[in-house]
Amino acid sequence: MRFLGNIEAKTDAKGRAFLPAQFRKVLAASGEGSLVLRQDVFEDLLVLYPISVWNHLMDEMRQKLSRWDRKQQMAYRTFVSSVVELTIDASGRILIPRYILDTAGIRQAIRFVGMGDTIEIWPADNMKIMDRDDFSNVIEDTMKKTIKEEVDND
Repeated sequence: MRFLGNIEAKTDAKGRAFLPAQFRKVLAASGEGSLVLRQDVFEDLLVLYPISVWNHLMDEMRQKLSRWDRKQQMAYRTFVSSVVELTIDASGRILIPRYILDTAGIRQAIRFVGMGDTIEIWPADNMKIMDRDDFSNVIEDTMKKTIKEEVDND
């Protein structure tokens, strides 16, 4: 499952937005019927997880965060307690609760961004991306390190 693209849209007064057709096609082809929505950990944006991706993430977090460590348990609780399960209606819309839109500073204009296995929802006028030099430096450093690790392991 791969979501790609950057599509502008709008929410209506009730918080409904049309999920872009290209993303709906990916979900349908994967047999995904519902999505999980939560605010991003780092930025003022929302993240849509197909239910299978969410379940995998929950399993991974549960394995890494101890139930017997107070801070880790609180981190897990904080992460999972602020989610909403969404379904796509017959018209191709999702209903984003107003309080969730408000937490991300989203008003009416939004931007859907495909992030591989998730979809981000940004305020249309406030999407943050790296400048070209920072981006190229991160990619270069990361890929050099990855290639070096592969060579060292052979």
